[in-house]
Amino acid sequence: ITLTVEAQNMALLNISSSGNVTDDDVITPESLQITRLVVQRILSPLIVICGVIGNLFNIIVLCHRKMRNSTNVYLMYLAICDTLYLIFMFVLSFVDCNKENMSFDAFHYIPYGRMASDLFGNSAVWLTVVFTLERFFGVCYPMKGKTLCTVKKARVVSLLVFVLCLCNTIPNLFEIEVKEYEFNNTEGYILRCEASELSKRKSYSIGFYWWYVTFFSVLPFTFLFIFNSMLIKSVWDANKRRQLLANSRVIGENPRQTMEQQRVTIMLITVVVIFLVCQLPWTVLLLFRVANDIAKPSITIRILGNICNLLVQINASVNFLLYSYFSSKFRRTFKGLFCAWRRPKTSYSKCRNGSDMLRKSTSSKENTTVTDVSTYRSNKRTDLYRH
Repeated sequence: ITLTVEAQNMALLNISSSGNVTDDDVITPESLQITRLVVQRILSPLIVICGVIGNLFNIIVLCHRKMRNSTNVYLMYLAICDTLYLIFMFVLSFVDCNKENMSFDAFHYIPYGRMASDLFGNSAVWLTVVFTLERFFGVCYPMKGKTLCTVKKARVVSLLVFVLCLCNTIPNLFEIEVKEYEFNNTEGYILRCEASELSKRKSYSIGFYWWYVTFFSVLPFTFLFIFNSMLIKSVWDANKRRQLLANSRVIGENPRQTMEQQRVTIMLITVVVIFLVCQLPWTVLLLFRVANDIAKPSITIRILGNICNLLVQINASVNFLLYSYFSSKFRRTFKGLFCAWRRPKTSYSKCRNGSDMLRKSTSSKENTTVTDVSTYRSNKRTDLYRH
């Protein structure tokens, strides 16, 4: 789940004030400022830049016709969602409802930026679930997988995931209102973000956010844990079978292709494991706040929230490294698209030299054959004269 700490401050503002958590004397406001400086101004920009570049590479490579299959369709849409999530989250890190010197456009960007970042982040969550389910059927039920795992169906399912996440994320847009206040009874005014009347309702605060946490956190994590465990078991069993059949030859089996499919499965398992590791802390933190009816987060929770947001950004940025490491087909396609400029002359000269050598070899063989035939005929004539 991808709500920012500032977003949760506004969204959960009216849950209750009875469960406020007080900070320890050790945790001071200066600690929060230092954390924000390191996370939002140093680490986050670096991760976002690298992540956006890597995801753009993913999109270009996965769109190539050689990479066209159902799994890569899901991974391509996942890269798109991760890219947009990183961009919107990065912009949100520079705007804050508590700042009074921001421009008019910056204040009005906050509700839309929050909604957009949540939309693409939540879409990435469910796309991860969907391609895990698809890989499970493809590995454990290959006959059903051939009919279920098609490119067309992958595109339709991805669109349905986006629409479903959009319907469940739109209410976030109406939780914050930007209001104008007169400044010292003059013609000037200041802008502030405030909780809307909708978010102040007790029924909305409890009902919607428990549904939100369940739909975008509990259910996805449950599905991922179950089916990823089954995939790990299937890979383990496949490795055992391959070791038993190492000295035997199976008719119709392509060891190279089987090994590539195995590496793709391991890659997807790794993607899911990293997803769980990076998303779980933020999910636990959000569940803690909702379950304990914490209206105003403490400094400790804000610090933890910044760290959790950083982990989510890391999760959205590392997939290019995983694809490049595990998939040889991805590496070959990437080299063909981005490194082709290094090989044209060499490849042409090699082909030309090879053609010349082939012609010389063919010509030499023809000459040798003609010479041998002539010699044979000459010898036959000599033998006739001798007799």
